[in-house]
Amino acid sequence: MRDSGAREHLARLLPQPTPQPGALRSAAAAHGRTRRRTDERAAAAAATSVGARLTRVLGGVLALLLLVGLSGAGGLLVTGSSRARETQLRGLEAANAGLQLTLTDADTAVRDQHDRHDRHDTDRPRGTTTWTAAVAALPARRARVDALLTDPLQRSLFAEQSRLIDSWIALTDPDRGAADTAGAAAQAAAFAEVRDANERLDALVRHQRHDATTTENRVRYGALAFTVLTMAAALAVAVGAGRRTRCALVEPLRALVEVLDAQHGGRDGAQVQADPTRGPAEVRAVALAVNDLARENDLLLEAAGQSARLHRLAGDIGREVRDQLVAQDALQVAVTRLGEELGLARVWVRMLQPPGVQLSGHDAGLGPVAREWAASPLAPLTGAGAGVAADVSAAFDDSRAWLGQLHASGDVYAVPDTRPLTGRSPGLDAFLRGCDARALLLVPIGVGDSPHGLLTLVDAAGPREWTVQEVELVRSVAVDLARALVLAGLYRAQERLLGELRDVESVKSDLLATVSHELRTPLTSISGYLELLRDGAVGEVGEDVAAVLGIVERNTERLRALIEDLLLLSRVESAPTVAVPGETTVADLVTGVLAAVGSGSPAGHRGGGTVRCTTPPDELTGLRVHGDRDHLHRALLAVVDNAVKFSPAGSLVRLRVERHLRNVRIVVQDNGMGIPSTEVGAVFGRFARASNAALLQVPGTGLGLTIARDLVRLHGGGIDLDSEEGQGTTATLTLTLTDTSIDTSMDTSTDTPEDPGVGGARA
Repeated sequence: MRDSGAREHLARLLPQPTPQPGALRSAAAAHGRTRRRTDERAAAAAATSVGARLTRVLGGVLALLLLVGLSGAGGLLVTGSSRARETQLRGLEAANAGLQLTLTDADTAVRDQHDRHDRHDTDRPRGTTTWTAAVAALPARRARVDALLTDPLQRSLFAEQSRLIDSWIALTDPDRGAADTAGAAAQAAAFAEVRDANERLDALVRHQRHDATTTENRVRYGALAFTVLTMAAALAVAVGAGRRTRCALVEPLRALVEVLDAQHGGRDGAQVQADPTRGPAEVRAVALAVNDLARENDLLLEAAGQSARLHRLAGDIGREVRDQLVAQDALQVAVTRLGEELGLARVWVRMLQPPGVQLSGHDAGLGPVAREWAASPLAPLTGAGAGVAADVSAAFDDSRAWLGQLHASGDVYAVPDTRPLTGRSPGLDAFLRGCDARALLLVPIGVGDSPHGLLTLVDAAGPREWTVQEVELVRSVAVDLARALVLAGLYRAQERLLGELRDVESVKSDLLATVSHELRTPLTSISGYLELLRDGAVGEVGEDVAAVLGIVERNTERLRALIEDLLLLSRVESAPTVAVPGETTVADLVTGVLAAVGSGSPAGHRGGGTVRCTTPPDELTGLRVHGDRDHLHRALLAVVDNAVKFSPAGSLVRLRVERHLRNVRIVVQDNGMGIPSTEVGAVFGRFARASNAALLQVPGTGLGLTIARDLVRLHGGGIDLDSEEGQGTTATLTLTLTDTSIDTSMDTSTDTPEDPGVGGARA
């Protein structure tokens, strides 16, 4: 609804509408829906997001995997250290054993020396050499052991052992001479102390090696156990997180998919809603978006359905309106259907008064209510002038100009709430009280640049926002109504014209009959006096006079035939269209026509053709057709006379009868001049003649085929022509057989074969 001068004028005249209770309730409902959506969105935003959930799960799994890595690395480090410690202790144990073995060799040499001394063996150098070699190897042995010492206890025991070794070496030195028995005992006691010190160190090393091995095993198995437990914990965390993620993410997403499938399947979106309280924040946001889309889709579908319904309704009302041939009926259909379909209180139409007609004051141009509809139990409007019938157009100085401006702008005037209109003018107040109007819609009626009237719609239930679809519906109906009014006017004009044409036709027929009748009397007198003159009743007639009298007689006969044709055509055209009662035998009909043509042309002319019936007489026996004998004789005679007249001299005109199941066909064929193909259908018109016949100046009135066609149609039959110029014409008369002539065993023609070279035709 575009802005227009009419709206601006009324906007200056009337106050702006204020929100009404219905609008406030709608606003409150919309506010409630908005607040619910805001709360749902806030709850969705406050929920844990998918990223946070995944971060927690991945963080826990990564922490457990880090612990697994750290435990493995620590185990490897501890195991490596324990293995290195064990290796060092094994080396220390081996070095200490080697040191003990060297001391044992030296001690053995010393003992051998004592034994030889006791035996008075003089081979002393041999024992001394062995001892000297063993003592010489001791520093290296001691240095090896000292290099492998790692803790103070080992060093203390080794220092004690070294001290004892030094004391034992001092006691067993060969340079001091052979030891006596007391010396040998001291040496043995010193070596025993050295061996004890070595065993103590060896026992310490073994104990430490055992501790290192135990520690290594404990660390290894502990790391393995910790790794297994950590992996189990990580697996448990992953499984639990997967289950929680499935419950928190997969299930809500599956529910969303089901909702989308249901909505895609055409179910009502208001009945299929996603749950915005399940799942993480992103899923809840998607659920809210899906619900919003479903609501919007439902609104769009509802609007589309309403638009389609109103579009179909506009088409239905338009067809019903256009089907009405009376203007008042079209108006009544329009106001009734609009009122019932849109649930209105009242609908009425007021038409523009003719120029110069004025009711009163502001109502100039608009006439009384032409047609109206009121919902039960409302009473119809009764005031035809100002007051109730004045409607909103009374607010303008000139309703004709206002309506013209509204129509020219293509606009309508919609009032959602009429309460701001009260108190503006007495006419409007009377109108609003009289029709209980709470909402108004005014639509101009017109096609092109000319408005025809005003269509007013009233809703009494309360404030009403007129939708675009409703406005387009009413506008479409107004356009159809304007066209229907124009068509109704044209129909009335056509009826008047047809009546006038019927009157002219009746006058023409009466004039034709009167003139023909008046011409017959003098023609009869002329024919009588010509006969007297030719018979010599008034004196002898010379050859020259006789020739002139012959010409006059022939033209008199032509004029008489023309008058008879005109009278017959007038009677046939005025006759009823029902079949003419009576029966006629086909054999008598054909025989009578052949005899008439053989005796001379009805018009006083003889053509060059000769007529012959090719159907055997026995096949015509028992054939009877419906109709008057004289009428059928006249029709067939006109066709045969045309065939004879337009055939060359000496040519054969064939007539044959074809019997079918319920009719009989009389076919007349000639090989004359024929008819041009473009003129075959036109030769049945009054006074119509083929162009080639007119060019060759063949005499004739052009009424023969017209009379023959009308006579045959009067009897329920028909005539068909098949012609080609220069090749001839074939005329077929179809007549209905009587019940006694119908033979149900026959359904094909029984005509005899044609002679070669005979064309069909007639002109």
